[in-house]
Amino acid sequence: MFRKSKILAKIRAGKVARVACFGSPIAMFPALAAHFHYDGIWLDAEHRVWEPREADAMIGRHHAADIDCLYRACSKEKNSLYRLLEDGAAGLMIPHVGSADEARALVQAMKFPPLGDRGFCGGGRDAGFWIGKTDDYTTQANNETFLMVQIETPEALANVDAIAAVPGVDLMFLGPGDMSLRLGCTAAVSDPKMLEVQKQVAAAAKKHGKAWGRPVGSIEDAKVIVDLGAQLVAYGSEFGGLYKHLAECSAQFDALLNETAGVPSELPTTKAY
Repeated sequence: MFRKSKILAKIRAGKVARVACFGSPIAMFPALAAHFHYDGIWLDAEHRVWEPREADAMIGRHHAADIDCLYRACSKEKNSLYRLLEDGAAGLMIPHVGSADEARALVQAMKFPPLGDRGFCGGGRDAGFWIGKTDDYTTQANNETFLMVQIETPEALANVDAIAAVPGVDLMFLGPGDMSLRLGCTAAVSDPKMLEVQKQVAAAAKKHGKAWGRPVGSIEDAKVIVDLGAQLVAYGSEFGGLYKHLAECSAQFDALLNETAGVPSELPTTKAY
């Protein structure tokens, strides 16, 4: 039986999918995220390096925890994309999609005929290594895996309506870091320029029956985009969690040892001994 996507189930039910992010090979992360009721994990391979076998093993851990692996790919090359789906990724996030033509090419890579032109295997994890393959495997694969395109540039924003209209594009994901860098604003959800970007993406998504989302840094930010109609919110990451925890522990050490950032606030003198 083909694994059902929890992210797609939430979206199809008109709800909001919860997504965490990580880019480090932390074996326990999928199990922890699943325990804390996340629907999926955005695994970042755009800015982090994953060897193919390492990625395959991590996607396997997602399956074991029954949580979606939303894999942000480092390539737009056709075969490498559908190989990730064969390994069991529930969806692929593709950076820097700037036009409808680019979106259509990605659909061709990721969807089986008649919607796309994905190559057939049936021997991967997604098909249960053939022994678990259903007769309607290709239909199930098209229905239960998803393409998420990233809207990250003014060009993409100008084409967002046409991108959203492409059959086979399931979600649009705003990349606020890259977009803000190019628009000369901040990535904050309430920045006036970014707010207009979000409204434009939301309008295109609503018009064409697609979902959209973006990463946020607080639950208050999450409310802003949910109120705008976002159905996928990325909130929580291994980098943010470790950074915050170590910062808090370091501050407690500073208070205990009268130090600042691990450096004594005053140099010791002979009177101290």
